[in-house]
Amino acid sequence: MTAEAAHLLTAGVGFLGLLLVYRFVSPRVVPLCFPGYHTLPWEKRIQVNEIFMAGSHSIVVCIASWVAYFTVEEIKPTILWYNCAVVRHTSAFFLGYSIADLGLILCYPHFGDMWFIMHHMVSIISGFLGMHYTSIPYYVNMFLMMELTNPFVNFRFMLKALGYPEKSRLFATTGVLLFISWLIARIIPLPIYVYHMGRLMASGEFFKIEVPMQLCSTFGYLFFTVLNMSWFRIILKLFKRELRGLLKLESAKRALMETNSKKGG
Repeated sequence: MTAEAAHLLTAGVGFLGLLLVYRFVSPRVVPLCFPGYHTLPWEKRIQVNEIFMAGSHSIVVCIASWVAYFTVEEIKPTILWYNCAVVRHTSAFFLGYSIADLGLILCYPHFGDMWFIMHHMVSIISGFLGMHYTSIPYYVNMFLMMELTNPFVNFRFMLKALGYPEKSRLFATTGVLLFISWLIARIIPLPIYVYHMGRLMASGEFFKIEVPMQLCSTFGYLFFTVLNMSWFRIILKLFKRELRGLLKLESAKRALMETNSKKGG
């Protein structure tokens, strides 16, 4: 089996495997934690299944990309070409998921709006290029590392779809963790990416790689940066609200404990 065939197989596993998660795994696993799943209308149940599928994918991609970042010595910002198996297979898996999820969005429009469709189309292009080419693996992996935020995004969407109380501790904690992960994976890496990419361009080395990778690593990253910054404004507001909610919950808990201790005394 050639490397290219192996990558296509990974993409196929991502596509079919995650659709199986959507169709068979989620309806059996989610009710174990949230019994109210069975009482939801059909539209809500399939939405929860899609969210569960997206979250499952993001956990795999997140773990693989962050492990690669810390363990593969050849993933450096100055290396133009390196056939990194982890990065290419993770990109292939990401490609398979993006195609599957885009198909679901097109079948069920309430899963996402036009921005989601555009996001997934750019993701498909990025995933294919990351799978197909061996150039700039450091920058491809930085793109994949953004998935650190999505387990929290999807869990929050799931709680909302299941009708979980938004003022609960679980909801608030998820919002705080989402803010922290967004900073780590999508905001702080931005100047690092621009700095190293700028140095590659200034040296002329950047223009030695394939044109599709040049376009994707600049315009594709710019597209996701615009989305990340616009979403971050919303997440920042949510973080402030959730943090205030957690502080109120803690204050109420302490007050209740003090009242009970006085009664006991």
